Amino acid sequence: MYQKKIIAFAVVALVMVFLAGALAIWSTRLTAMNIVQVNMANALLTEHWKLSNNSYRLFKQITDELLFGKNANQALVRNKRELITNAIATISQLEAQQRAAMGEIATKGTVEDTQELEVLINEILDAFDQTLAEPANQFNAERIRFILEEQIDNRFRESINAALQRQSTLVNSLNSNIENIHRNIFWAAALLTILALIAALLGSYTLIRNISIPVDFLKKAAESFADGHLSYRVPRGFDKEFDAISIAFNEMAQKLSEEKLLRDKLNSQLEFEVTKRTNELVKLNETLRKNDVTRRSFLADVSHELRTPLTIIRGETQVALRQNQQYDLAECRNVLASVHEQSLLLSRLVDDLLFIARTDANNLQLKLDLYSVTTLLQDCVNNFQRQAKMHDIKLVCGSQLDDAIINVDIERFKQLMRILFDNAINYSQPHTQVTVTSVLNADAVTISLQDQGPGVADNELPFIFDRFYRSQKMRLEKPTGSGLGLSIAKAICDAHQAKIWAENMQDGLAVKIQFNVAS
Repeated sequence: MYQKKIIAFAVVALVMVFLAGALAIWSTRLTAMNIVQVNMANALLTEHWKLSNNSYRLFKQITDELLFGKNANQALVRNKRELITNAIATISQLEAQQRAAMGEIATKGTVEDTQELEVLINEILDAFDQTLAEPANQFNAERIRFILEEQIDNRFRESINAALQRQSTLVNSLNSNIENIHRNIFWAAALLTILALIAALLGSYTLIRNISIPVDFLKKAAESFADGHLSYRVPRGFDKEFDAISIAFNEMAQKLSEEKLLRDKLNSQLEFEVTKRTNELVKLNETLRKNDVTRRSFLADVSHELRTPLTIIRGETQVALRQNQQYDLAECRNVLASVHEQSLLLSRLVDDLLFIARTDANNLQLKLDLYSVTTLLQDCVNNFQRQAKMHDIKLVCGSQLDDAIINVDIERFKQLMRILFDNAINYSQPHTQVTVTSVLNADAVTISLQDQGPGVADNELPFIFDRFYRSQKMRLEKPTGSGLGLSIAKAICDAHQAKIWAENMQDGLAVKIQFNVAS
């Protein structure tokens, strides 16, 4: 396409050159023809002047002969007659050529008037010859006067002046034509120059624009590719030569982009694997560190929790053994009751530790069965009514409009609820109530147990399910307790694939558990 535009521009340029050459040749030939015609007209004008002068001189010489003698100036008369004859012959020849060149309309009357002029001169000369042949008398004088006044002064002068005027007019007309031709040639050349200039400017602008725009896009594409922006594509819609280059650029960019994507994918995959391995190592290292810290803390907490009942048992027995006097039965029963209580505490603590050990080893066995949530909660409330009354606390089971069936281990569920009820009752003030409710939403049921106790600080809520964790406030208010209850509750929920969390409410703490409804 662009090659066709160049060819078209070259054709237009050649046409302009051809027109300019044709105009120059035409103007040259036309000017040469007009110059020939002007020269011919000037030659005729000159010959007419010669004819006029020679005729008047001949007429004067003949008149002198009539006045001064018959044989006066005969040689000059013969010479002048010959010049007149030659002038008429030249004029006739030139007028014939002029008519052939310019046409009959432009030279109308020239040849005919010359013929009439020739006839008139011959008539005048014949009249002179006839007068010279006759004797001089008054009649001859009248004839001479007639020849001089009528034929020479009037007819000959009018004829020769008309011929001169006609040739002068023709010369002026030819000169005017030449000026018009020159003017037309000038304006035609100016117009052709302007058209050639406009065509050259438009053609040059079109060619430059048609090449500069795609070149700019190609340059921009090369710069974009060099900067790594392989998504840039060279637009199409130019000439087919540049479209072919654009297609090649875009295909190259597409291949580079695919290779870059593959390389980036491989790098990303490699970085992901390295990061994954690094994170795994970091997490493993952090886990090992936490396990070590947890192990140390666990050993310290277990030692602390075991030391207290053992110390009490040892102290009671030591006091009893140091007594020299015999104990009465009541005192012995008190000592045995204290030892029994501490042994139960030790047994519960050991059971809790064993439970946690099983959960850590994924060795917790569940005996799952289907149970009604409403029935389970009502049984739990009934079982803890006596303990609640001992603390002057009211247990309330909220209404359940839609019952839900869940798949649980009944013993572990009772253990879970016992932990929650123990905490709620132990940390509630007298004359308050503990409310347990259940809400069914879609395919899950949420059990909520809310007390009216002091609650837990917001910054401590995320940690209350950690092992041996007890809030600072609870440590002050309730020094007893191992801190394993809620961690065991969370382990039971995890084993049942349930979710447990705590929220501070306006008048206490609510522990919520979400079980999946059995399908």
